[in-house]
Amino acid sequence: MTQQTRNIVAAATCVAIVAAVLAYEVVATRPVREAVRAYSELVTVANRPDLSTADRLEAARPYFSARYLAAHTLETAREGGVVGLPRYINKNFQAWREGPAVWLCPSNRIGPVYQLVKEQGRWKFDGLVGVLRSRNVLVPASEPPE
Repeated sequence: MTQQTRNIVAAATCVAIVAAVLAYEVVATRPVREAVRAYSELVTVANRPDLSTADRLEAARPYFSARYLAAHTLETAREGGVVGLPRYINKNFQAWREGPAVWLCPSNRIGPVYQLVKEQGRWKFDGLVGVLRSRNVLVPASEPPE
């Protein structure tokens, strides 16, 4: 085997390894990315100024889990948005897998943590699970989801 052939084989091996690592990363992070996208869509729908109050609530309803809807009535907040749902997501948010669910801290890495669950093939908002404190200490909410 010539030096040029060895270089080509080594380069092809490196490219294959990088492609495999990238493919694994894409597959492994897909649930978190989908849940964050669903949460972002929910916040956008809940804050739409061009919709009436009733239309905003109806547009937001599919983004909430059945458990959340059974335990809470959807209402618009006085300052805008939906009661119990933050109005924005910070650019320094944190999201991670927690069992089959995805937990999301939409503030600047310290603050409320919400759960999103997959129902009927979509990620849906399932409510507050706790408050994230400094050093990643999670203080559970008084009524954690089952």
